[in-house]
Amino acid sequence: MTERTRGIHWFRNDLRLEDNTALADLTQRVEQWLPVFIFDPDLSTGEGEPLPKEIFLLECLASLERQLGDRGIPLLVRSGDPEVVLPTLCREVGARWVSLNQDTTPFASQRDKRVTAVLEREGVEVLAARDRVVFGPDEVVTGAGKPYSVYSAYRKRWWRHWQDEPRLPSSTSGLPAPIPGVANDPPEARPWADQSGNSAPGHGGGISQAMTLLDSFLDKGVLNYRHHRDIPSREGTSRLSPFLRFGAVSPRQCFGRAFEAQADNPQRADGVGKWLDELIWRDFYAGILEKNPRARRGNLKPEYDSMEWSENEDFFQAWCQGRTGFPIVDAGMRQLLETGWMHNRLRMVVASFLTKDLLIDWRKGERFFFDRLVDADPASNSGGWQWAASTGTDAQPYFRVLNPTAQGRRWDPEGEYIRRWVGELRGLAAPEIHEPSVGHPGAEYPRPVVDHAERRLIALDRFKRAASSRKSDGIR
Repeated sequence: MTERTRGIHWFRNDLRLEDNTALADLTQRVEQWLPVFIFDPDLSTGEGEPLPKEIFLLECLASLERQLGDRGIPLLVRSGDPEVVLPTLCREVGARWVSLNQDTTPFASQRDKRVTAVLEREGVEVLAARDRVVFGPDEVVTGAGKPYSVYSAYRKRWWRHWQDEPRLPSSTSGLPAPIPGVANDPPEARPWADQSGNSAPGHGGGISQAMTLLDSFLDKGVLNYRHHRDIPSREGTSRLSPFLRFGAVSPRQCFGRAFEAQADNPQRADGVGKWLDELIWRDFYAGILEKNPRARRGNLKPEYDSMEWSENEDFFQAWCQGRTGFPIVDAGMRQLLETGWMHNRLRMVVASFLTKDLLIDWRKGERFFFDRLVDADPASNSGGWQWAASTGTDAQPYFRVLNPTAQGRRWDPEGEYIRRWVGELRGLAAPEIHEPSVGHPGAEYPRPVVDHAERRLIALDRFKRAASSRKSDGIR
């Protein structure tokens, strides 16, 4: 056995064995391998109780460890800087390849460049693959070869590209033998040892849970997906976003299973098509961030860099705590605080309310979501927030201002969702529940923190002035 037959796969946001692009590449080259996960201190809050996404990550790791264990392969876990940990491991075991699936956030891109440079200086070849999306931003482009900035046009071109080059999941024929004799942490020292059963309600990490949810959704839920997906009181969505976030399931597996379900029952075609369109948003936002790294924390549309945001901390805290006096907004925020998840329609409503009614910088909301969502994905989270704030990819100008009361009446007409999450209003019937009396004697529920009609006009004026100031500078 020569040292050149050994390799390491660095697991990150690809916590599965099936349809794992970089891992499949490695398995074709080596006779022995080492699966590794590294807890990078730069990616951990390190304070207080673990966040829902951290618990979910640990559960996905525990599931991956069981999968590997069933094949007699131990999962090696280390903590530290990957620039130090990986070269050390390569020298220790004589590995000449390291495989990884690319993560194209600004932080990850810079980290991977540094790690690759260190490994290559040591004579280690890095096998990097694009795995988190179906198509990268250089594959779905305009006729002029430019990336798309509007989703509707991108989606049409994406599907044309799929017709020419469909990418369905690949199967793993087998894994090489493990590299023997590598010391691992004792089981009781595993980070997930104390987290069993602590996941946010409705979640539980790992490929088995992901496939159970996927199959259940495609069996029945997808039939009414187009009609139920915007109703927060229903379980009308797949709830697979956390699994996609950490790679417990791949987007190609979702597409493959969806087409199989459609072929089995053509009545699923409408729901399958709409659901897959929603998955394409992941590719779109990932490409936006890859091509525009500043969009992680900066306005994609630079004309809004001069936007006059409010610094009202009382408003912000009312929003964070679900105490704004707007029932549908508060219900969404309380669901997030309790479960680590929020219905997608409500994400748009509460984001619009923060940025257009309270006039608070979208970055504060994005950070709050990123810290608390179990499915917090850097590209999708910042992309969604900028869409709501009109600083990103929304094709409509800034005058899209959602009326929170009207949104509640439209998507939760009977108030079922509001009653579930806003206990103070459970005794109210529709339509009163959507606009409880501001003078309700003895009511525990707060009065509205702002007047929506007034704030809408202020928002329109501020956005207009920001856009106009950019033009007056001669920048168009």
